[in-house]
Amino acid sequence: MLTRKPYSFFLALIGSLFFASVSQAAPDPSDGILEYLQSVPGMEVEELRNPPTDYRYLLLRYEQPIDHRNPSRGTFKQRMVLLHRSAAAPMVLATNGYDIPVNTYRYALTRVLGASQLKVEHRYFAESTPVPQDWRYLTIEQAAADHHRIVQAIRPFYSGKWISSGASKGGMTAMYHRRFYPNDVDGTLANVAPQSFGRLDVRYSLFQENVGSAACRNDLKQYQRQLLTRRETMKAYIQNYAVENSKTFSMPLDRVLDLTVGELYFQFFQYGDLANCAKIPASAASDKELFDFMVAWGPLSSMDDAGLLQYEPYFYQAITQLGYPSLLTQHLRDLLKYDPNDYSAYVRAWPRQRFDHNAMWDIAYFVAQATTNTMMIYGDIDPWTAAAFFMPNSTARNTRTFMVAGGNHGADLPALNEQDRQQAYGMLEQWTGVKPIAPPMMLKPESIGEESEEFRLRRPL
Repeated sequence: MLTRKPYSFFLALIGSLFFASVSQAAPDPSDGILEYLQSVPGMEVEELRNPPTDYRYLLLRYEQPIDHRNPSRGTFKQRMVLLHRSAAAPMVLATNGYDIPVNTYRYALTRVLGASQLKVEHRYFAESTPVPQDWRYLTIEQAAADHHRIVQAIRPFYSGKWISSGASKGGMTAMYHRRFYPNDVDGTLANVAPQSFGRLDVRYSLFQENVGSAACRNDLKQYQRQLLTRRETMKAYIQNYAVENSKTFSMPLDRVLDLTVGELYFQFFQYGDLANCAKIPASAASDKELFDFMVAWGPLSSMDDAGLLQYEPYFYQAITQLGYPSLLTQHLRDLLKYDPNDYSAYVRAWPRQRFDHNAMWDIAYFVAQATTNTMMIYGDIDPWTAAAFFMPNSTARNTRTFMVAGGNHGADLPALNEQDRQQAYGMLEQWTGVKPIAPPMMLKPESIGEESEEFRLRRPL
């Protein structure tokens, strides 16, 4: 799992000590940022306590049109968190693809640039949900227009360069924003961002059949079969898990089990390390050992009613525009009662719209042919890499794709090897005019704790 709180505390301590030495002026309470934001029509601002050293910590809510093409349809308030350093520092526009936690966590890009950071909650998630919840306006075009209005409203205060960044669905969101408003920012870093073409994109299944070693893949498949062979026992364990963790599963437990087991193979490589292959329970393992491993690597924790409701907007987008992976389930067909590739489990009502095939092909063409000042980072064992954006490495366009050997869905700047990191830093310096400086110890993304908020896609752990 990505969340390990002790590392988060330690990294925050190291980062605060290190960045105190970066040659940026400490924020001045009279620098005008609060007054400026309060003067923006439709902007609500609240200054929060306990900011990071050299920052101000602001909670924003910005009134947005539900439909940017027809503002008369009403508005909603979009939540943001601003960590303000100075008007001259670079700004990291963090295009989170989901809801955002209100905290002072700074992403790796923010840390190495000594930048300000504006973290944006995606429309239709958590507080940023229109009422009524009309799904017709949850599109990549509408979300890109949200980000455009935010840039228009806030960027005039800042003289520093703006870099958009996100991971997983957040990275996808950053690229959609660049497609429709290519000049809003000066560069983009998108981590582990996939580009699916349609429902049940088969490239993912092909990738899953070849990732890691044959022995590891076979052990994982046999483990999945053991779970389903012990179906009644596993269902009893799920019932106890629900009571102990105050969770409600309205879906039949057979379906909860089948979906969890079907997703587990994908998530094992998405969030794990090849060294974990040695930890896969053998067929002779106890029921509890099998169940504990399923809890650790499957999506059971978010398969309850609250989890389904929280992530329904993502699945709605996947069904209508974003596309989604085909899971590898052929080896389980004789034991399954429900199809793990059936996404109807994740939405209360199946969307009426047909899948918009043009949306992702339009984005793909832009990234391949036109985007500039863009970096992408992927992990080579992450199943989402099966659908990595095609973006040629180009000096003229200042574009580059980096691959982290042995990297999973947490691949980010700290995970790059030294040669790639220096190249990435050189590009960032070109875009911002600021020389990136790494903290004295760069921890792997999966050891950073709250950074897990960046990497949610398919199922958060």
